[in-house]
Amino acid sequence: MTEPAADPKPPESVLKHDAHEHAEGFKVDPTEDDSVDSKLTEIEMAGEEVAIGWKPPAHPPLAPEVRFLHVSRTIHQLITDRNRSVGIFLLVASVLINASAGLLKTELPVDPIISMQAIRYWCLPVTFGCLAVLGVFTSLLLIRTRIGLIYEVAKMNVLLGSASKRVERVNPLSIFYIMHLMVAVLGGASAGFTWGMLSINLFSAKPPVSMGQGLLVAVLYIVAFQAIYYITVLRNTTDLKLSSVRG
Repeated sequence: MTEPAADPKPPESVLKHDAHEHAEGFKVDPTEDDSVDSKLTEIEMAGEEVAIGWKPPAHPPLAPEVRFLHVSRTIHQLITDRNRSVGIFLLVASVLINASAGLLKTELPVDPIISMQAIRYWCLPVTFGCLAVLGVFTSLLLIRTRIGLIYEVAKMNVLLGSASKRVERVNPLSIFYIMHLMVAVLGGASAGFTWGMLSINLFSAKPPVSMGQGLLVAVLYIVAFQAIYYITVLRNTTDLKLSSVRG
């Protein structure tokens, strides 16, 4: 008698069962409620709900170590924003001035739709006018960043248990003040050049008169933004307001 040959191929159901068991731990069904996408959506919606006034239930406060890391990271971000804003201002200034200098020396064989003479005539007033406007935004951004940095330093002093003292708010030798003064001076010079050149064209002013008017505009620009810096920083970082960070 001959024994029946064994089937070398196991049943298909066994293969399916084994494969299902091995892959079951790695299966992610995006349709389930606890999927990764839904969790990320819940986290994002939590921030939006807080922004519109929804108050979450009471929860234990964060540990001092976690708050310290958060404050230190915020300080680093504020300093990075300060350096980036001043760097962008200087980069734009150098690009615009180099472009204007190139236009003044350009000799095109064919005159474009807009007369090349008109482009050369207006390139410098437009360049300095744009820099004056950009100086306004950069100066205001530096003021806002300075106020935020003062508050974050006050919070860090509280977390470190340092002696309660007034945070240095306006220091003429600080990097913040020097950067703001540099932006104000460059913006004021741009505003003065713009007004001096426009006064010759619009009011037919003589060169000495236009130079005097441009110098006056530059001085007023610098004084105005220096005053805004002092008044805004000192007003928004009083002792009463700084003491509120202890909460």
